[in-house]
Amino acid sequence: MMSVDVLREGARRVEAGESVALATIVATRGSTPQKVGARMLVGEGGRLAGTLGGGGVEAEAVEEARRVLGSARPVLREYALSDGTDDWGLACGGTMVVFVEPIGRGALGWLRALVAPRHATDGVAVVAVVEGDHAAARLLVSDDGRVERAWAGDAPVFGEASVEAGRRALEREGAELVELDGAKVYVEAFVPPPMAGLGRYLGVRVIVVDDRAEYANRSRFPEADEVITAPVADALARLPVAPGTAVVVAMRNQDLDYEATAAALRSRARYVGLMGARRKAILVTEQALAAGIPADRVRALRSPIGLDIGARTPEEIALSILAEWIMLRQGAPGRPLRLPDDVFAKAAERGGERR
Repeated sequence: MMSVDVLREGARRVEAGESVALATIVATRGSTPQKVGARMLVGEGGRLAGTLGGGGVEAEAVEEARRVLGSARPVLREYALSDGTDDWGLACGGTMVVFVEPIGRGALGWLRALVAPRHATDGVAVVAVVEGDHAAARLLVSDDGRVERAWAGDAPVFGEASVEAGRRALEREGAELVELDGAKVYVEAFVPPPMAGLGRYLGVRVIVVDDRAEYANRSRFPEADEVITAPVADALARLPVAPGTAVVVAMRNQDLDYEATAAALRSRARYVGLMGARRKAILVTEQALAAGIPADRVRALRSPIGLDIGARTPEEIALSILAEWIMLRQGAPGRPLRLPDDVFAKAAERGGERR
C-alpha cells in the first residue's frame, strides 16, 4: 500500500468514527526494512494498513500506537534493529526514528488536503513538527512555493525557514528530519509518480527526461525504454519528435513547467499535456502566448491534463492521460459506447414481445 493510500484510509476511518494512530518513519540510519516516509495505520485492535517493514520493530510500534491512542499525545521514538536476524525474523542492523500520532477529527483537515485529487498531479510538501509542545502541527507548501495552509492553532510555529524547507523538499522530491527554530521537523514532498509503467504496458515507447542525474536513472524508471539526463528543451531538440509523439510535462516548479511546455509546443508533437491545476494551466497559457507561440498551438495544450473520469489516485490519473492521448490519436469523441436510448428502447420493446 502506497503512503498516500495509508493516509486516505486514515481519513476514511476517522470519518467513520474510529480511533486510529499513524506511525511514520521520519529518519533512518544503516540498513532498515523500510525507507523514510513509510507509514502504518493502527487501530485499537492492531495494524490496519501500511507497514514499517514487519518484525519486532513494527510490533513495538503497534504497541506504542496503542499507548498513543490512550494518551492522545504524539511521541517520537527511535528503534534500534539488531544485526543479523532477530527472534522476529527481521534481518537488519540499523535504526529507525518513528513519529506516532493520534489521528482524530482534528486531523481531517490536513488529511483531506493532502489526499485531494489535485495533489496527484500537483506536488505538495508537508512540514510537520514531530517533537515538543507543538508536535503534529503541519504546514503545506504547494509546488509553486506558496504556503497552501497551516494547522498549528494560534501558535506561531512556522516561519520562513519552514516554508523554505518545504520548497527544498519539492526540489529534491525527498524527505528529511531537520531542526528548525529549535524544533524537530519532518519535511516530506509528495510528488506524482511516473507514468512509465502504464505507458509501457500499452506498448508505447517511453522516454523519461530529467535534468537531475539522481532522478534520471534506471533504478527509478526500470520500465522506461530510455532515460535521458538533460534539460527537457535540449532533449526535445535532439529526439525524433513526430506528430504521433505525446509529451507529458510534470516538472518540479512553475518556471520549469513553462520552459518544458513551451519547448513541447514548439515541437511537432500533437499531444502536449501539462500536469497541474487550472491555475497553473492559465499561467502557462499566458506565458506561452506572450512568448509568441501561435494561439492555435497553445489552445491545443492539454491542461489540466487527462479525461474527466473522476480520477483521484496517481494511477487513475495516469490512465486518464493515456486515454486522452489515445482518443486524440484515433480522432474519437471519447463518449461512452453503451447503447443509445432509442436502441435500448427498441430492444426493450422486442424483449417484452418475446415473454
